[in-house]
Amino acid sequence: MELNPHDLLEINSAGDLISYTPMPDWVEASIAKAPFVVVRRYRAEKGLAAVGVRGSERSERFAAFLPVDSIISRITPEQLAQEKGWRGHSKNIFHCLEQVSSVMDCFSLEWGPAGGVGFELASGKETVTEKSDIDIVIRYSKKFTTSFAKEIEKQLNRQPIRIDVQVETTEGVFSLSEYASVELKTILMRTIDGPFLKEVHSI
Repeated sequence: MELNPHDLLEINSAGDLISYTPMPDWVEASIAKAPFVVVRRYRAEKGLAAVGVRGSERSERFAAFLPVDSIISRITPEQLAQEKGWRGHSKNIFHCLEQVSSVMDCFSLEWGPAGGVGFELASGKETVTEKSDIDIVIRYSKKFTTSFAKEIEKQLNRQPIRIDVQVETTEGVFSLSEYASVELKTILMRTIDGPFLKEVHSI
């Protein structure tokens, strides 16, 4: 099974997780309410996936490992975009996500919601609040010039809610807003082996 950062994995219980540090009390309760973890950008040993657990508070985040054979199901950001499950939600942030979807379709982009929005869509657990941003992931393609990125950002900035866009490549991920800033000669690329600066023209 191919696993990528931002994928949401359904598990049985917190007992499936492997941790080399003490597990906070809230982890078990959180998994019991919504048995999903998110794949982290971290190199794991063979047979394991690096995952993160979300708690009810923003400060509640816990890194652990999960045996791949413990995965019940995998939900990708692209699946969430295709299913358009936000249409059944009344929160304003999901109405805004419908507009984001229209922008993505207009530019023929392969994309999906991540972060709290993606977690709530996948798990059904209330996660986002009125103060939440929309996190989305776009898959990189050769048409991704800085001018193309700038046009996408201009369209997304018209939305009433802040939208944080990460562009995923085979090498790692970078910020759309950084890439769209033509003044920058380098951008931060986050990879499975850590972050490094990469020249814009070599993306």
